[in-house]
Amino acid sequence: MIKNLCFVLLLIGSMLYAQNTYTDSLINKLKTEKLSIAEKLKLYELLIEIYRSEQLYDKASGYNKEFLQFARSVNDHLAITKAYTYQGIILCNLEEYDKVRPYIDSATASSSKNNNKIAQAYADFLPAYYMFSLYEYKKSTTYLLKSISLLEKTEGDPMLEFKLYYLLYGTYTTWSDLKNSFKYARKCIEQAEKSGNKNQLSNAYTALATAYTYQYEKSNKKEDLKAIMDNSEKAAMLYKEFPGQVSGNTYAIARNNIASYILKYSSDLTPDLRKQIQYNISEALNASQYIAKPQSIKAGSLGMLANLATRDNDLDKAEKYLLQAEAGLLTQSPVYYYIMIQIVSDLAELYEKKGNLVKAIEYQKKVTKYTIDQFNQDEASNVKRLDAQYQAEKSEQEVKSLQKQKLLYIILGIIGAIGSFFMFRSYHFKLRLSIEKEKKLNTEKHEAEMQIQLEQEAQARLKAEQELLILKQQKLNDEVLANQLHLQHKDNVLLQLKEKLATEEPINIQQILREETRANNEFEKTKYQIQEIHPDFFRSLNEKATQKLTLLDQKYCAYLYLGMDTKQIASLLNVEPKSVRMTKYRLKQKFALNPETDLVNYLKGIG
Repeated sequence: MIKNLCFVLLLIGSMLYAQNTYTDSLINKLKTEKLSIAEKLKLYELLIEIYRSEQLYDKASGYNKEFLQFARSVNDHLAITKAYTYQGIILCNLEEYDKVRPYIDSATASSSKNNNKIAQAYADFLPAYYMFSLYEYKKSTTYLLKSISLLEKTEGDPMLEFKLYYLLYGTYTTWSDLKNSFKYARKCIEQAEKSGNKNQLSNAYTALATAYTYQYEKSNKKEDLKAIMDNSEKAAMLYKEFPGQVSGNTYAIARNNIASYILKYSSDLTPDLRKQIQYNISEALNASQYIAKPQSIKAGSLGMLANLATRDNDLDKAEKYLLQAEAGLLTQSPVYYYIMIQIVSDLAELYEKKGNLVKAIEYQKKVTKYTIDQFNQDEASNVKRLDAQYQAEKSEQEVKSLQKQKLLYIILGIIGAIGSFFMFRSYHFKLRLSIEKEKKLNTEKHEAEMQIQLEQEAQARLKAEQELLILKQQKLNDEVLANQLHLQHKDNVLLQLKEKLATEEPINIQQILREETRANNEFEKTKYQIQEIHPDFFRSLNEKATQKLTLLDQKYCAYLYLGMDTKQIASLLNVEPKSVRMTKYRLKQKFALNPETDLVNYLKGIG
C-alpha cells in the first residue's frame, strides 16, 4: 500500500515538474532571437492561454501586453485584434465588466483595417464572450454564429473554433437542449484534435461526459453511464500522456468528477469502486497543491472523503475531513460560498448525529450566515452585470443613432442634389420635393423621439430590477431575524437542560422532546405567517416605536399580532403569565400608547 502511494506521489510530482518545465521551455524559446515572427506570436498565445486557464490572470495579462506590443511593431492586424480579444476575456474572467467595452471597440477597429475574415471572427468572439458572461445568451449566440460563419470562408482557426463551440455547448446546456449540447461538445473535440491543444481536448471530453450525465439521468441506460466514465477518464489521462500540456486545474477537476460520478451513480460501493474513488480523490488533491486557487477543488475532494467515512459510520474521520475543508475554504478571498454552505451544512448534520447539539446549532448558524453572504455576493455580481448590460445597450443605441444620423445626412444630400437639379425644371417639381423632404424629416424626428422613449424605458426597467433586489434583501433580513429568535429559544432550552442536570433532579427527556417539538411547530407556523403573509411587519414595527425595540420585544409583538393570549405566550417563552403582562405594559410605553388603548388592536393596525 505504501509503495503504491509513493509511486502515485512520485508520478504526480513528475507530471507537475513536466508542466512547469513545459512552460519554462516556452518562455526560454520566446527569448530566442532565431524565432520567426509567426513562431513568436504563437508562443505568446500559448503562454497567455496557459496562465489564463490556471487563473494566473496577472501573468496572462502581462504576456498579453508584450504580445500586443510585438504585434504592433510588426504591424500584424490579426495579432493586434487577438491581443485586444484576449485582454477582454481576461477582464470578463475577473468580472471587471466595465473595462471590457474599450477592448471590444479596439478589436473591431483593428479587424476593419484589412479584409481578414479570421481577424473579424476574433472581433466578434469577444462580444460573444462578454454577453455570455452577462448571461445574455441570445445576444451571445448571435455573435458566435456570425464568427463561425466568417471562419467558414477561411482555412479555419481550430483554437478559436474550439472556443466558439465551447460557448455554444455551455449555452445549449443552460437551455437544457441536450441534442445541441452533444452536437457542440463533439465539435469541441474535433477542433481540439485539429489544433493539437491537449488542455482544450481534456475540457472537451469533460464537456461530453457532462452531456451524458443529463442523458443518463433520463434514460438510466448502462451505455450512457459507461460513456460518462469513459469520456471522464479520457479527459484525465491526457494529463499523463502529454506532460505539461494539460493544466493541473483541468486534471484535478476531471479526477474529482470521476470520483463524484461513482459516488452518485453506484448503488453498492464494492471494494474495487471504493479503491477507484480514493485513487481519483488522491490524484485531485495532489494536483491541487500546484494550482493558483486550489481551495474549491480540495474542499470537493475532502467532502467526498467525508461522505465515504460517514457511510462507514466513522463520524470522527468525517468530521476531520469536513473541518479541514472548511479551514481551506476560509483561506480563499472571496470565499466560494456555494461549497462552503454545503460543507458547514454537512457539519451541522454530522454533529446532530453525534448528539452534539451545541455544535449542531453553531454550524446551523454558520449555514445562515454564509447563505446571507452568498446572497450579498450574488447580488453584488448581479448589479455589476445589470450595469454592464445597461451600458452595453446604451452603447448599441448610440451606434444605431449615429448610423441613423449618417443615413439622414446622405438622404438630405441626395434630396438637396435632386432639388437643385429640378429647380431649373419647374416650380411644381420643387414644391413636391420640398414636401417629401419635410415628411422625411418628420419621420426622422419621430424615430428620434421613439429612441429617447426606448432609453427611458430601459432606465425604468433597470430601476425596477434594483428595487426588486432591495425587496428581496428585506425579505431575507426578516427571515434571518425570525431564525435568530428560534435559535435564541433553542439556546434557552439547552441552558435549562444544563441547569436541571446540575441539580441532579430526575428529568423526563420524552416530555422535554414533546414540548420542544410543539414549540418548533408553533415557531414554523409563526415564521410563515410573519414572513409570507406580513413580510413588512418588523420594519413597520420599528418605525412606529418611539423607543428602540429589543429582539424579545419584537417576538412578543409578533405573538400578540398573531392573536396569542397571555397563557400561550407564557408557555412558548417558558415564563410566568405575570411577566407577559408586565412586558405588554412596557410595550405600550415604547409605542407611547394611552393606558386605555388596546395593544393587540394597535399591532394589528400596524400589520
